[in-house]
Amino acid sequence: MKNEYYLFLDETKPNAHGSYFALGGYAIKREDYENILKPQLQKIKSDLMPQPELPLHLYDMRKNIKGFEFLVDAKIRKSLFDRIKNLVQSLDISVFVASIDTENYKNMYYGQTNDIYDIALQTILENFLHFLLVNKGVGSFFIESSNQAENKFLQICYYRLLTGGTLFINSDTIMKNLSILSFPLKSDNNLGVQLADFIPVSFVRKLIGSKDYCGLYKLFESKLYRGYGGNMEERFGFKKLLE
Repeated sequence: MKNEYYLFLDETKPNAHGSYFALGGYAIKREDYENILKPQLQKIKSDLMPQPELPLHLYDMRKNIKGFEFLVDAKIRKSLFDRIKNLVQSLDISVFVASIDTENYKNMYYGQTNDIYDIALQTILENFLHFLLVNKGVGSFFIESSNQAENKFLQICYYRLLTGGTLFINSDTIMKNLSILSFPLKSDNNLGVQLADFIPVSFVRKLIGSKDYCGLYKLFESKLYRGYGGNMEERFGFKKLLE
């Protein structure tokens, strides 16, 4: 029987601080998610958050807004992030990120560009497939629900890759090893997606020279999928497109 893996993903979009788009997250064995990550992360939230059902969202946590006002207490903030980081450190996860400088992309190709989400999703899918082949596994994608139009677009992109293959991997291999693409709602309190929220922004902050917030980049960088031979993390773990 093959190992079953979940890949939890989130994205960060260009903003006033930079033109990078990134899609990123982590792969984890289904049983590790169910038996370790879920109960332990929920306990951390229950121990330290006034509203444990509130979804973790790094931007709001950094700004102490939308339910995270309690993090103005530096002691509680440190305790919350330390416990989350210790949990991540203990987990057997593999991190995947794909980034692209959207302005550079537009300039390089004179504005005749494809959708950046589609490009990043192809990269992540291909690298996750490599991971599954190495680990003799099958996998499922989880991306937090956005809106109906965006969910539909991603579903179309996903199934086009499943049925048409990618540059390096044929469709038969993809179909055999990948299952569904799911869109958990914020109200579902999906802890796997909540943790994925910390990843792409941490790598973008590194790209634009911002401070490593609470050491998250260093932590997730240590968990990057290293790819073929165990030393190709820049190709299979953190893929900086067009760079």
